[in-house]
Amino acid sequence: MSRGRVGCLCCQRRWFSSSIVSVLILVLLESTYVSTAIDTPEYILPCNRTDPNINSCIKNSFNHLRPYLQKGIAEIDLPAIEPLLIPKLAMENGNGAVRVRAVFSNMNIHGASNYTVAAVKSDVAAYRIDMGLTIPRIEASGSYEVTGNVLLFPVRSRGEFYAVFYDVAALAKIHGKEVVNNGTNYMKVDKLLVDFSLGKSRFRIRDHLNGGNVLGEAMNQFLNQNAQEIIQEMKPAATQSIARHFKSFLNNAFLKVPIALWLRD
Repeated sequence: MSRGRVGCLCCQRRWFSSSIVSVLILVLLESTYVSTAIDTPEYILPCNRTDPNINSCIKNSFNHLRPYLQKGIAEIDLPAIEPLLIPKLAMENGNGAVRVRAVFSNMNIHGASNYTVAAVKSDVAAYRIDMGLTIPRIEASGSYEVTGNVLLFPVRSRGEFYAVFYDVAALAKIHGKEVVNNGTNYMKVDKLLVDFSLGKSRFRIRDHLNGGNVLGEAMNQFLNQNAQEIIQEMKPAATQSIARHFKSFLNNAFLKVPIALWLRD
């Protein structure tokens, strides 16, 4: 066999080998892409840390979550928020004209899943997210117990309540930190601050403690005539109690979804 033919065969072998390597690399890259796509759950709309419009991306991600939160996300054991069930919510206000301790239990909240995230301001390096949300209407019902003083009058009431809140505007400030579990990085909500404002409100209570419901009817009239003032008095205690509940709710999700799935480098 001539040297020219041997050289040609060697070139063919090298070309064939390099072609195989190229194909294997392409297959590997493709399989990696497919694996990443499969591993990203449909309820997650990922954002990139370097995205100049990351605030808009985070806003879209939270709005994208809405239909999944309505039904709950079974794979991370996140319960549905429609209705939102709160076993117990306690608040105490010791200042001003309304000095009461109120305990609400077996609460059913309807309408929270109709939220819209209107604005986001974030610092992803510090895991800080501020969100402005709007909810057109929230209905709440359950059991209550109130003790204390309203103006100069002692109040003790226990029974069932129903309330409707319209045009809810809320601000949630999430302070997170990175934690590692079994070699995987997660975000933990270290602190959650909540503020809100309401359009109009309507209350109805059925008092079981005082016979004849005379006090109950008086309380209904008082609550509805002075709703805005009472809400403002109770707002500091209410925001703290709501923040405690939703901090736990958010951690149930964030501590089960790796950072790499929703915030990419």
